Amino acid sequence: MSVPRPVIVVGTGRCGSTLVSGLMRAHPQVLSISELFSFVTDLGARVPGAFEPGPVSGARFWARLTERMPRSNLLLRHGLRMPEVTYPLGGGRERPDPGVPAVSMAMLPHLSDDPDALLDALAPVMRERAPASMAAHYRALFEHLMHRFGRRTWVERSGGSLRIVHRLVEAFPDAHWVHLVRDGRNTAISMSRHIGFRMALMGYSLLELLGVDPFESDDRSEADDLPDDLAALLPEAFTAEAFRSFDLSPAMCGHYWSGEIRRGLEVLGAMAPERVTTLVYEDLLEHPREGLARLGATLGLGPVDAGWVEAGVARIGRGRSAWRELPPAERRELTEACAPGLAALAEVGVRWDER
Repeated sequence: MSVPRPVIVVGTGRCGSTLVSGLMRAHPQVLSISELFSFVTDLGARVPGAFEPGPVSGARFWARLTERMPRSNLLLRHGLRMPEVTYPLGGGRERPDPGVPAVSMAMLPHLSDDPDALLDALAPVMRERAPASMAAHYRALFEHLMHRFGRRTWVERSGGSLRIVHRLVEAFPDAHWVHLVRDGRNTAISMSRHIGFRMALMGYSLLELLGVDPFESDDRSEADDLPDDLAALLPEAFTAEAFRSFDLSPAMCGHYWSGEIRRGLEVLGAMAPERVTTLVYEDLLEHPREGLARLGATLGLGPVDAGWVEAGVARIGRGRSAWRELPPAERRELTEACAPGLAALAEVGVRWDER
């Protein structure tokens, strides 16, 4: 049986990609890989290690995937659980201290009701692999799981993966790309409230002011210059109250969104147009049957499964435009922050002027 091309869904995060993972999970021929790169990079802070340059042993690769990452596990230890973390805390063997393996945070529970057993089954398969590139190991893992679960193709989707799309293109040069986009103003509001994005953006601020990553270095020589609200987020001082109290404005997230959109479009724009499908979240909500048909067509599995489309339509709800509910001054500030990203998307035909 021929293997259809793999599909990778990229986006800024908070743009509807979790919904897409759920839809793909329900497809009878698709292995849905969810949030692997979110957690194996520790919310985007350890990207180089997830794409370590050439050849690495299977044991080293597996150690990377099963590492207990500091940021995501710090959140769990303080009761700050992202909705994407679907590992059964309390019902599985792993605990926030010493930590849940990266691959068990979301990817394995997305595939199995017994993620611990699946982890144990995968360990010898991956550890015994001969040295190869990280990309070859990832592909071997996905294909092993694809055959284990009797699927014909795989789709990978990690929140916020647009920021690493250049690395993903290098790793999976034959993939088809689905770029999921949502109005940046609503995306930014969602980012400002989301545990994972709050942690990531706070981490960037700490790195910029300290000159070192406080999760990777004990150097605190510049710590006296930190504002009190950021000093309270150092790993040795971290509390859930300080985390929740930190003022992360939608406008700041809007600037981040714009930057990710512009850089991501540069990479995607260099590809042949037939290799990239742009899917607008608001269109998927407004016209779910048509959106699902487009998404299904990217899989290369022949005629789109009509039963899957109809089941998907029943899963898709209605959205709302939260940015329009902001006070006028905040609305203007957010729109200005998102303007570069909105303009970049308008250049490729995606506009929200009349939505």
